[in-house]
Amino acid sequence: MNLVKKIILRLFPLLVGFLIPFSAWGVSSIGCLGATIAEYLIPGLGYGVLGHYDKMLVLGGSRWMAINKYMSYSSSDDYENYYNKIYKKTELSDDKNQHDYFYSRETYFANAYLSMYGNLTFATFYDLYETGCEKNTETFGMMLAPFQVWEFGDELTFLGPTIWASTVSLDTDKLTYHVDQDLSKTEMINISFLQYQLVGVGEEMLFRGLIQQSLFKLYSSGLSKGLARWGSIVTASAIFGAAHNGAGFSASPGIAFVAGMYLGWVYHPADGDFDLTQPIAIHSWWDTILEHRRLHGANYVERKQGENALNYPLKSERIYPLFGFNYSF
Repeated sequence: MNLVKKIILRLFPLLVGFLIPFSAWGVSSIGCLGATIAEYLIPGLGYGVLGHYDKMLVLGGSRWMAINKYMSYSSSDDYENYYNKIYKKTELSDDKNQHDYFYSRETYFANAYLSMYGNLTFATFYDLYETGCEKNTETFGMMLAPFQVWEFGDELTFLGPTIWASTVSLDTDKLTYHVDQDLSKTEMINISFLQYQLVGVGEEMLFRGLIQQSLFKLYSSGLSKGLARWGSIVTASAIFGAAHNGAGFSASPGIAFVAGMYLGWVYHPADGDFDLTQPIAIHSWWDTILEHRRLHGANYVERKQGENALNYPLKSERIYPLFGFNYSF
């Protein structure tokens, strides 16, 4: 799974580049596109070239920290790279499923920091796209959108999904985390808060703020505003769905498509202009609340040496010295 994530983080921006015409970036020269590529390849470099030293320190520095943390944890012998060794789903007799996760400290934190790096990268693309590489401070405020409750706290479009995420049954009694002794439940909950807040920020900036908006501009050149609006919502939602594989508790492509339609509709209302504040807040709190509830209500057991999703339950061994062989059952 982590190998897939690495490939996606490297190739997805290139696919977006093919999807979005050069003119949609609002770039008057090739300099902005070059700075964007430089920033993608070396965090902080593009912003430094543009003279945006605040973004170089905050966004570039955050990306360096996240990728360095990921490299540090993933270089350990205790890091597990393959998702089929981390997650196991077992069908039970009552038509429900038992979910088992197997985490070393290194695996859990590497996954979390890789997710943060990816979503900070998406936020960087949106920042440079939205202003054509002009200096601005609005992106910092947009990244704090989940906490701007005065903007959306009384809106049913926000309250509906948030209340659902807070109350829907999750069957956490059928969720078990097999973790090493040096990985605590409290640490997992704490790091997941930052991770999933950034998921909402990064994914909304990419799929709504960058892809959907640029598609609307593209479609508007040949279609009416209404058709361009719905065309951009549907297309961006389809891309959003394709980016989700349904592994573990992540959304399936179909559910992600429906969620994308809803978020796209909120982002670009028929009688208004683009506004990312509420879509970011909805997405961030939806993911954060669901993950917090799962982690808080799950069962935790100590992971045995060498235990993973493929060999669980780990077979015990009886040794018969007289015969000189092991018998496993």
